[in-house]
Amino acid sequence: MSFHPMKVVTAAQMAALDQQAIRQIGIPGAILMENAGRALAHACARRWPRARKVLVVCGPGNNGGDGFVAARTLLDMGWDPLCLLLGSISRLAGDAALHASIYQKVGGHFLETREGEPLPAAAREMDLVVDALFGTGLRRPLEGLPADLVAWMNGLGLPIAAADMPSGICSDTGRELGRAVRATLTVTMGLPKRGLFLYPGAACAGELLVADIGIPARILRSDVLPGELLERDQVQSLLPQRPPTAHKGTCGSVLVLGGSRRYPGAPFLAAEAALRVGAGLVVVACPAEIRFGPAAGLREILSIGLPSPHGVVQPEDLSALLPLDPKVRALCLGPGLSRNDSVCEAIHDLLAKTDVPVVLDADALFAIAGGGPLGRGGVLTPHPGEMATLLGVPVAELEADRVGSAVRCAREYRAVVVFKGAPTIVADPDGERYWINTSGGSVLAQGGTGDVLAGAVAGLLGQGLTPAAAARAAVFLHGRAGDLCASEQGPRGVLAGEVARALPRVLASFLEYRPCGDCSHQQGGKPLTLLEDHHDP
Repeated sequence: MSFHPMKVVTAAQMAALDQQAIRQIGIPGAILMENAGRALAHACARRWPRARKVLVVCGPGNNGGDGFVAARTLLDMGWDPLCLLLGSISRLAGDAALHASIYQKVGGHFLETREGEPLPAAAREMDLVVDALFGTGLRRPLEGLPADLVAWMNGLGLPIAAADMPSGICSDTGRELGRAVRATLTVTMGLPKRGLFLYPGAACAGELLVADIGIPARILRSDVLPGELLERDQVQSLLPQRPPTAHKGTCGSVLVLGGSRRYPGAPFLAAEAALRVGAGLVVVACPAEIRFGPAAGLREILSIGLPSPHGVVQPEDLSALLPLDPKVRALCLGPGLSRNDSVCEAIHDLLAKTDVPVVLDADALFAIAGGGPLGRGGVLTPHPGEMATLLGVPVAELEADRVGSAVRCAREYRAVVVFKGAPTIVADPDGERYWINTSGGSVLAQGGTGDVLAGAVAGLLGQGLTPAAAARAAVFLHGRAGDLCASEQGPRGVLAGEVARALPRVLASFLEYRPCGDCSHQQGGKPLTLLEDHHDP
């Protein structure tokens, strides 16, 4: 069975998909709402099988309509639901009004709540709260009664299941709009919304389920949608195959230029990562004084000592590297180089005199900042501080829209961009596509892990992957290596070198080694759960 990447969408994109299903395919909106509410109800019943009393907090729009359907479905299952409506039922319109009316006609109970009125004390006797207050349409900060309702729900001490989005979270950026529901479970409809993976939204979503609400698959898989989740199956399809006739010369040669008196270990961490993802040969070019120092790393790493007065690379050092050995298939520039005019000049000279694919990390990013399109196949790997320099905007502004910042940087520099952080975003200038990584976490908050990532990208570039494919695969593998280390050692104190050394074990979980035949993929799974049926538990 072929694998289709999970798309991730903005509110506007999801609304367009809904309208396409309604207007072009002819699926009534009321049916989509019915499917959404039933999926939410059955998810609650599976997650909390012993619960019976449920408070469903409904907003005045379509999210509230989902809540009314969920309440009716739970009522049919023998639960005791109570709907608490923000405002008056007489003000509901469209499909939400239809489903509120059906809920009433089957004997469903509801309360209306208005500004200044007390909220029901009976809520504390409930087993569960369903948040169907606001969905993807929220754009301004909550205040007044809506904000009070969110704070009240959070303060009940009960598990909360959110419909589509936790109320108060921007579905596009993950920002908290005033106050936000802290959900235990979020059932998102049709496709996952980007704000569910961007912080603080990701922290408010709890467990995440994706519900099939009846929109045809060909619509949900449209190539027009630029965003995807970076998951195991996608990465598995990208990894280079290694035939039994492979040797070091066919598995790619990588040159790492980096290091300085202050940062002697950085280029060797990058070099080790390139080897650990399968590059056949890796050479480090660094100041001669650090070449054989205690940070020099593995014996398998080749090295070239550069004169580098004062322990910092100079433009004249390039004579030892140019012309490049024709076997070099990828460059990794920047780890530990230091920032000064001589380093900038050396980076510009090397880029002008070579044409192999390049990874620019750390101090090499400062050398190209403001210089316009890279003009070659390349990958930039900035953290927020480096991205601020590349785009000339404050870090806070970048973090408020991580996806938009990554896409803008890719467009301006005409390069694949790996915007490191929580979560890491990969952006491709071709079609302004982007991927949100689903692996890794705070275990990677250690000095040197960025060097490991840059080296992993270069190692995969050297094996023939395109810049976008190398970046996506390296980002996911790097995160998985961190996850593996955390599972074995705990979430703190994992060193960058340990992450690099975990990479072969992560690769082993993707690829089966066959000494007498081609490598073949093993089956993998996605971290999200797809709800494709709504049968009673």
